[in-house]
Amino acid sequence: MIVVIGSGPAGIYGAFTASALGEKVKLIEEKERLGGTCVLYGCIPSKAMLHPLYLKYSLERLGKKIDFSYEELIKLAQDAISRISKGVEYMLESYGVEVIYGRGVLKSKEIEVSGQTLYPDKVLVATGTLKPEINGTIASDDLPYLNKEFNSVTVIGGGVGGIEYGWLLHKIGKEVHIVEKENLLLPKHDMDLRNYVTNHFKRIGVKLHLGVEAKIENNKVKLSNGEEIKSDIILMSFGRKPNLTGVESLPHDYWIKVNEYMETPIKDIYAAGDITGSFTAHEAIHKGYIAGLNMKGIKKPYDSSAVPKVIYTSPQIAYVGNTNSGRCMKMEFSGLARAIAEKETEGFLKICVENEKVIGGVAFSERAEEIISLLALGIKFKGSLDELLDFQYPHPSYLEMIWEILRKIKWG
Repeated sequence: MIVVIGSGPAGIYGAFTASALGEKVKLIEEKERLGGTCVLYGCIPSKAMLHPLYLKYSLERLGKKIDFSYEELIKLAQDAISRISKGVEYMLESYGVEVIYGRGVLKSKEIEVSGQTLYPDKVLVATGTLKPEINGTIASDDLPYLNKEFNSVTVIGGGVGGIEYGWLLHKIGKEVHIVEKENLLLPKHDMDLRNYVTNHFKRIGVKLHLGVEAKIENNKVKLSNGEEIKSDIILMSFGRKPNLTGVESLPHDYWIKVNEYMETPIKDIYAAGDITGSFTAHEAIHKGYIAGLNMKGIKKPYDSSAVPKVIYTSPQIAYVGNTNSGRCMKMEFSGLARAIAEKETEGFLKICVENEKVIGGVAFSERAEEIISLLALGIKFKGSLDELLDFQYPHPSYLEMIWEILRKIKWG
C-alpha cells in the first residue's frame, strides 16, 4: 500500500500513477476540499479572474470598452474552484484511491491520521507550501475570497507573483503600487525581459517603487528612501514556506531533500511538488508522476532541463532554458503578419543557440505560452537548428516568429 499526503497536483498525479500501475493507494488531505493550493487558491482561481481581463485589454486596443467588477471575478474564481475540486474527487474515485480527511503525521514509516494508524509500504509527501503570514498584509491566496471594498493596493515584491497579480489588480481598475528592492522588475530573469516589462508596467500606469526596501508598520508601507505608501490593501507576493506540518522528521534544509527519483534520504519515503522547492503546478504534476513510477519500481529520473515557465499577464511572459549565453537574437512582433492583423504587436521573442542547438528562449508577447512551450519541446528532445528550421510553422501565426529568428541566426 502507498499513502500520499496532500491532494495538490503532485499528490494526485502520484496517486493516479501508482494506482494505474496496480497499487492500492490512500490519499490524506487535511482541508475540506481537494486540489491543494493550485486549485483552491492559486493557478486555477487566478486564471478564472484573469481571463475576462484579457478580453477587456484586447477590446481596448480595438477601441471598445468592457468592465468587470471584482465581485464578478470572485464569482468566476469560485465557480472554477468548485468544479475542478469536485473533478479531482471524481478522478481519485475513478482510480480507486481512498481519500482520508485529516492531518497526516509521519512517525518513522507509520502515519497517524484521524484516530487511525496506517502502515504503508511507501509514502509520498506532497504537502506543498504555506502562504506568508505578516501582520497587516494579505497573500495571493486571499484574493479569490476577499470580501472587502478596496481601491488601492501595494504589492511587495516585483517578481513573478507580484507581476501577475499586480497586472490583474491594475486591469480591474485598482491603483497599484509595486515595491521592488532591485532597480528593475523580475529579479534573476533575462535582462531584455526585465527592461521591457519594467517599461511596460510604467507605461500602463502601475506605480513602481524600484531600488527600495519596504517596512510594514501600522498597515502602512514605509520605504527605505523615506517615502510612505498608503493603500487599502498590502499584498505580499513572496515568502511562501514549505508545509512541514506532520512531516518535520524528514531530512530538510529548507525544502525536503530528494534525489532525482524523488526519494528522500529515508528509504521508501518520497516527496514531490512545491515541498521540494519547485514553484509551478506543471513541475509538481511531473514530479508526482515520476514519484509514482519510482514507487512502483519503474526507475525514471526527473528532468528539469527544459521546463517552460509562464507569467499570465497580457502580453504573456514565458521563458525556458538559458538566455545568457550562446548566440542570441531578439525580434519584435511589430513586423509579424498575425500580430499586425490582430493589433497584438507589442513585445518580443529572443532565442539563444549554441553548437547548432537551441539552449533557451524568452518571450513577452501574445501567445508567449505556446511559443515558448514549442521551443521547450525542441530543447527537451535536442532538436538541431536545421531540424527546427525544417518544421513548417502555420501561417499566419505567432509561432512563425520562432522560424524567422532561427532562419536569421542560421543564414543572417
